[in-house]
Amino acid sequence: MTEPVVRRHLVPAQGKHQTSDLQSPLTYDQKVEIFYEQTFGWQLHVADLIANGGATLPQINTSEPGQIVPRIRHSGFAVLHICLSYFELVGSIVSLKVSSIGRFKAGVKEVLPEILQGTLGTFDDDNLLKLLYKGARCGLYHSARPAAPIGLGQPSGQKAMAFDKGSGKVIISSELLPRALKAHLTKFKDDLLDPNMPALRRRFEERFDKGFPD
Repeated sequence: MTEPVVRRHLVPAQGKHQTSDLQSPLTYDQKVEIFYEQTFGWQLHVADLIANGGATLPQINTSEPGQIVPRIRHSGFAVLHICLSYFELVGSIVSLKVSSIGRFKAGVKEVLPEILQGTLGTFDDDNLLKLLYKGARCGLYHSARPAAPIGLGQPSGQKAMAFDKGSGKVIISSELLPRALKAHLTKFKDDLLDPNMPALRRRFEERFDKGFPD
């Protein structure tokens, strides 16, 4: 049986890629498409379905549409578990940082720069990123729970994530975060395909060929 590699989601009738669809060596555009579809179909869309419900992706080699599934209540921290690695993934492409925290911070700056706008008091940009890394990323991945002052909620202005200067807490919307990351992924794909961004393209292809850092 042929193992599925990536799932197409934009046009359900096209199905999804399988190993039999791909010939070696892959073109650069194929590498970008695989990266995009895997990140969308295996990670971000799943998180969106858990948080908000919606249509699953269509089954392989069929014309059947996806099934409508309801949101899962009280799933906020599970959604964060799925989503937070996206920052390090992107950070490993847009920067030359080799440490986990360096890649994470670079990824947040690239994906959600608005969280750093208007930070006041003792929480400058770097301190805020460290707090988010230790409290959200490391707290969930290593202890199965976030560390204070990370909390679920809905920041003002329909933002996916925000620093509340009054309480000193980072508030994350588990409903809006997957959709914000999906929107970034679409834009990021366009950037990766842009011939006017040669440095980004080189970094992406190098990481794709060698495997993304652990």
